Amino acid sequence: MTSRAKSLVKALAVSAVVLAIVLWLADVDSIDVTRIRPLFILPTIGAYVCVLILRAVLWKQLTARDADYSFVQLLTLAGRHHIVFVTAPSGSGDLAFPVIAKRILGMPPATAIGLIAGTRVRDILTVLGLGCLGLALTGFYSVLSAAGAVICCLALYWSDFTMSVIAAALRKLRHWWRPATSPDDTARAVLATPHRAVVAALTLLLWLVASCGIYFGFAAAGHAISMFQSWIMLAGLNVAGALAVSFAGFGVAEAGATGVLVFLGMPTSVAAAVAIIARPIILLSNAASSAVVEIIIRLQRRAP
Repeated sequence: MTSRAKSLVKALAVSAVVLAIVLWLADVDSIDVTRIRPLFILPTIGAYVCVLILRAVLWKQLTARDADYSFVQLLTLAGRHHIVFVTAPSGSGDLAFPVIAKRILGMPPATAIGLIAGTRVRDILTVLGLGCLGLALTGFYSVLSAAGAVICCLALYWSDFTMSVIAAALRKLRHWWRPATSPDDTARAVLATPHRAVVAALTLLLWLVASCGIYFGFAAAGHAISMFQSWIMLAGLNVAGALAVSFAGFGVAEAGATGVLVFLGMPTSVAAAVAIIARPIILLSNAASSAVVEIIIRLQRRAP
């Protein structure tokens, strides 16, 4: 068996085991699919289509100095990378990003790696910041959560400096020794970075729209949550997805959603039942958004 096959089997096994645990916690009889409200699926898909559009706009800003990639090309990249990201085993989507970017844009691997790495650092800061803000606004550890949100916001705004700090830490961990940059040089490099506010604002807007997808996804499942709670759920789902390798996040994401709902005060059996309905709706809406974007792009290319 190849290493790739072993990884796939492992991901499937993790998904099956964790999903079985969530089903056991839910008490299958309590899962009520009659509560599903299909009309809310449309705004859920619409929210994720907007996320992909914003992702392309953000990448346009980040690649402006490297090459003149068109918005349509970047939107194609966003849609195709997204479908791989949400359906493949955890982490595989980002590993495949340089290959997809090379095929669609002819983007050099080093540029693609830098783009996706920078994107993920900004994503993590924004998601954690929104999660902390959601906790503060719903009354959980208000002072500490608000402080966390402020720190994440500042780190997002100066994300170029944040990434340089992370890169330096990784180099030390891997024993990669390079000449140190003086504090003055570092400060000048940070201040010289263009479009910092624009990039931070686009990243924040992107994830606010993504939280709307979660909000409508739970409404479609028949169990509405507040917008502030959707920020907490956004952080919980992303943290859960990053902690373990699973196939399309199955099992792990449901467990993460269950944990967040229990934290918010819902009984465990009810929380697990809600997660089992809501999370597949969100996943399918994510996948559908990539399909919608692909259709739009193909229709636009055929238009005279």
